[in-house]
Amino acid sequence: MSLLLLLAGVLLFWVTVPNLGNAARAATADGPRGTFTAARLVCAGHAGHTTCEWSGTFRSTDGTVEIEGVKLYGSGRDTFKAGQTAPAVDVGNAGRVYNPTGSREWIFTVVLVVLAYALLVVVARRHLMPPPLPRRNGSS
Repeated sequence: MSLLLLLAGVLLFWVTVPNLGNAARAATADGPRGTFTAARLVCAGHAGHTTCEWSGTFRSTDGTVEIEGVKLYGSGRDTFKAGQTAPAVDVGNAGRVYNPTGSREWIFTVVLVVLAYALLVVVARRHLMPPPLPRRNGSS
């Protein structure tokens, strides 16, 4: 059981810790501001549910950044029509730009980091802490 907890904790850390910077930048909309131009709706179906996001081009206000084929986080089926534009921010997350008001995506990332930490603490307490001393009955 401890081996499974250790593996789960390490895997969660491995998946989430590299994304903490992007999650923080997305939460605060920290990055070049610009315009997202919607090109096409991309939908993915899984487990009886379909999720859609708009894919298009991001161009920074100063013209130094232009990225094609990015998705606007939080955009849905009815958000745009092809060719429509919206303000956006590039926080450095490959393939995705965000609304300038920020994102709550960081909450899920932080929950997973805390869960990973908790799993590793449980394993450490089980195997790295000395066993409790036996209690003596009687007086000295």
